[in-house]
Amino acid sequence: MPDDVIPATNIYDMRITQHEDGWIYGVFCAERHDDSQPGNLSAATATAGIARTKDLKTWYRLPDLKTKSQQRNVVLHPEFVDGKYAFYTRPQDGFIDTGSGGGIGWALVDDITHAEVKEEKIINARHYHTITEVKNGEGPHPIKTDRGWLHLAHGVRATADGLRYVLYMYMTALDDPTCVIAQPGGYFLVPEGDEYVGDVMNVAFSNGWIADEDGKVFIYYATADTRMHVATSTVDKLIDYCMNTPEDGLYTAASVETIKKLIEKNKNNG
Repeated sequence: MPDDVIPATNIYDMRITQHEDGWIYGVFCAERHDDSQPGNLSAATATAGIARTKDLKTWYRLPDLKTKSQQRNVVLHPEFVDGKYAFYTRPQDGFIDTGSGGGIGWALVDDITHAEVKEEKIINARHYHTITEVKNGEGPHPIKTDRGWLHLAHGVRATADGLRYVLYMYMTALDDPTCVIAQPGGYFLVPEGDEYVGDVMNVAFSNGWIADEDGKVFIYYATADTRMHVATSTVDKLIDYCMNTPEDGLYTAASVETIKKLIEKNKNNG
C-alpha cells in the first residue's frame, strides 16, 4: 500500500467497496502520532485513508479524507447518490474518546480524488444504556436488496469487564440510504465461548461480508483481536430478522411491553 504524503505509522480495518464508477476502493484507518503532544507517546490521530485498484494487486493511494473531526470506521457506499460519492463516517473528538461526536454519519463528496467532508449528519445515533452507548460504527458497506439496504455495524458499551464490542444490524431505504426503516433491538452477534478470550477481550468486529447471487451471505468477523471467523446466513433471513425484530424501546417499561406483546402473539399463534 503506497504511503500518503504524510506516512502513517499504522494502517488497518480496511473496508472494500466495488463502486459503480468502475474502481474497487479500500477505505481504512490511518494512524499517526499526535505531534501536538510530543511528550506523550500514546497520543495519536486517526484519519480515513483511501486507495483504489482495478485488480486488487496494484493500489493507487488517494489523499486522506479531509474532515473537521478524527475519523475511524469510514465506509464508502457502493453507488453514487445525487451524482456524488457517499461515505458512512464516525466522527470523534479524539483518537479514543468519542466526545461530542459518535454515531454513524453520512457525508457526500464531489471528488473522491480530493475527498473532503463539508457537511455530515448522523443517521444511526448512539443511545444511553444500550449496546451503542460508548460508540458505534459501520462495518462493511451495506448490501443492496429489493427491500432496502442491509447494514452490519458494531456497537460499544463500557462494562465492569471493560469495553464490550458486539455486532448489530439495521436497514435503510433504497431511495434514501440515510433513512432507517428497520433496526432490531439488541445485538446480532456477540463473542461466545472461546471467542471471548484473546488479546482484547469481549470484542466482535466485522468489516467484510459477501452476498452471493443465490442469496447466501458470508459474514466475516473477528473476535478478541485474535482470530477470524465466518458465519453464514441468507439475504432473506437477514431481512426477516431486521423487519420482524422489535426495536429497543430505550427504557425498561418499553422493553417489558415488548415482551408482553411477544407473549400474547405466541399464545394466539398456539
